[in-house]
Parts: sequence; C-alpha cells; structure tokens
Amino acid sequence: MQNDVSPASAPSMHEIAERAGVGKATVSLALRDDPRLRPETRRRIQRLAAKMGYRTNATVANLMAQLRASRSAKYRANLGLLNASPDAGALNGTMASREWVAGCHERASQLGYGLDEFWLHEPGLTPAGLASRLEARNIRGLVLSPLLERAGLPDGIEVIWRRFACVVVGLRPAWPPLNFSTNDQFSTAFRAVQCLWESGCRRMGLVLSPEADAVVDLRLSAGFRAGVETLAGGGQAPVFAFRPAGESAFRAWYAEHRPDAIVSLHEEVKEWLVEMQIDIPGKTSLAHLDRHGGVADWSGMDQNHGRVGAAAIDTLVGQLHRNEIGLPELPNGSFIQSTWIDGATTEQRIARGAAMATRQTALA
Repeated sequence: MQNDVSPASAPSMHEIAERAGVGKATVSLALRDDPRLRPETRRRIQRLAAKMGYRTNATVANLMAQLRASRSAKYRANLGLLNASPDAGALNGTMASREWVAGCHERASQLGYGLDEFWLHEPGLTPAGLASRLEARNIRGLVLSPLLERAGLPDGIEVIWRRFACVVVGLRPAWPPLNFSTNDQFSTAFRAVQCLWESGCRRMGLVLSPEADAVVDLRLSAGFRAGVETLAGGGQAPVFAFRPAGESAFRAWYAEHRPDAIVSLHEEVKEWLVEMQIDIPGKTSLAHLDRHGGVADWSGMDQNHGRVGAAAIDTLVGQLHRNEIGLPELPNGSFIQSTWIDGATTEQRIARGAAMATRQTALA
C-alpha cells in the first residue's frame, strides 16, 4: 500500500485530524497510544497516519514527554486491582496485602490514574463477565493480588490475562508467567544474617515453616544459608521447621544447638523463648524477616511492601504504553530490597561491635 504523501511532505497532525474526522488532540492521543481513547479509535487513526506517511519526530516526542512529566499528574484513565483470592477480604487480610494495595493506589494517583478494585470470585460473576465489565469501563490493565497460599493464579481466568495487561503483586506466580513485583526474599534473608553478624552473632538458626518458604521458591532459606556460608563460614544450627504447636520440638532443637541468633517469620518464637527464660537479646538475638507494625519490638527486615505495590503500577503502566497485552514473551519482575530496622530483640550493631573490639583489645 502506497502512502498518500511522500516523506518529504509528511502530513501534520492537523491534516490527519481532518482526514480522520476528529480533533487534533484526539490524533495526538492516538499516536501516543493513550488509553483514554478506545482501542479501535487509536488503531484507526494510527493506520490512517501510517498510510498518509506520518513519521514521529523523535526529538519533539522526547521534549513533549519531558514537558508532560514535569506537570502535576492529572486523571488519565482507570486501572484495575483484582483480588484473585477466594477470600473477599484478602486485600485487607494481612499487613503485607494492605501495604501492597496502599502502594498501588498511591502510585496510580501520582501517575494520574484511578484504581478500581474487583473480586474475581464475586457471586454470579464469571471471568468472562468480569472481562466485559472491565472493558466497559475502559480498563486495560490489571494488578492481580493477593496470592498468599500458592504461587499461582486460579484456574479458569485465562480470559483475563489474555485480554488485559496484567502484573502480579506480592509473589511471582508459577503459572501463568506474568510480569510481577515482589520483595527480594533471597536478599532479605541474606541481609538479616549480615546484620546479625555485624552485631556480634556467630551461630545462627532459621525457624521457618516449609510452606512459607515454598511459596517464595525457597528463597528465604537459600538466602539465609548463603549469608551464613559467606559471612560465618557455615556457623549455623540446622533449620527448624516451624509449626504453631511445635513448642516442645523447638525447645529440644534450641537445647541441642544453642543458637546465639534466630531468624524467623513467626512471632511464637519470641513467646517460646520468653517462656524458656532465655534472655533476649543477651543470650539469643531475634530477627524478623517481615518486620512491620505488629512486631515493632523486634529487630528485622522491613520488606517495603508499599514500594512493591508502587513498582507493580510502574510495570503495568509501562506495559500499557507499549500496548503489551496478554502473556509477555519473557516475563520480568521488580525485586524490591528490604531495609534492616533495629529493635529490642538484637544488640545495636554499633554498640555491640565497639564492645567486641574492646574485649579483643583487652585479651590481646
């Protein structure tokens, strides 16, 4: 198919608008693939512009993008936040999911998007019906959350991820291979070991349920072991498989291995040590792998769940700008780092390090 004009006389947006029977602003939005326009309108104008020989001026496009970025965000379109759990209240069910959701809303607002929430298992609503509802609201992109019990999406929602741009927040799904945003669990555990080492701990133990580790592809236990091998030369107690009713087994494990630090996700560990009259942190330090407001007295790793949610929105908006719908050819993800927070369950690293140096000098 030949262009109506030669490249030397490429049409202006005004000329394209006259030919398309729309305003110049509509042409501008269509050529940027802006989601405020219906997909069929964007495609029609884009095809017409290509036929007429329109070519984007890269310098001007870059300048305009910078100008738009410098303005305060204005409402642009809606995105969707889809609760894929059978539990209708799952988005508010845990501290992590609440912070993911808050991070999604805050970042969407900063970028000028609304964010509507939906429940996949709403009574009487099929996945196909949900897809139609989303399209009626001109929602083209979805953040899927939360996946707390398994690293996969429920069966039967292929119609969702095939027709929309989708990003999973919180966990990396085993299937389908969608883009995702999650905490970097490996580095979270590794950094916890590093901070305990810096505070003077030398024999560390990990208390973790196998189920919690499995849902993150064993990255917590792998990060812990890597940290111990790298920093402590293998000075670790065997991993204790946590169970809520496992206090007696924990007592036996502790008596046999006498760790001077324990890394865990489970608040019962502190209760058990208190009942055993173990001095915390004098005899055994504790580090939580997901420190939040509910365990503010612990030291440990803040997983920055709000940042995880924000990164999910950034990824989703990027997909929409590139018109990437359905499964990505190569899924990619954002791994958000954790931050160590000092608390009452460990010695302060600076103070303990200074005390150790004093003792070493005295012994010399």
